[in-house]
Amino acid sequence: MDVSAYLVHAATRQMAESDAIEEQFAGVDALIARAEREAGELPDEPADTTAGLTEQERRRVEEALDLVRGRDRQGYRPGHAA
Repeated sequence: MDVSAYLVHAATRQMAESDAIEEQFAGVDALIARAEREAGELPDEPADTTAGLTEQERRRVEEALDLVRGRDRQGYRPGHAA
């Protein structure tokens, strides 16, 4: 087998493997896409429900929410412009 034939064979095999992997995870990908669409429809900031909390409790809640939102300690979201 010459180099060109080998490369074509390797590329064809890789494409078949990629297709099989995509097919295997299609259901998960669909769930993720739906969750992202639904999350995009939610308001960025919910109404303030921390009225009965101490200042320390409010900070801890905000830190936890920042982790959920994907913000780092400087307030930047990975993959988003600062």
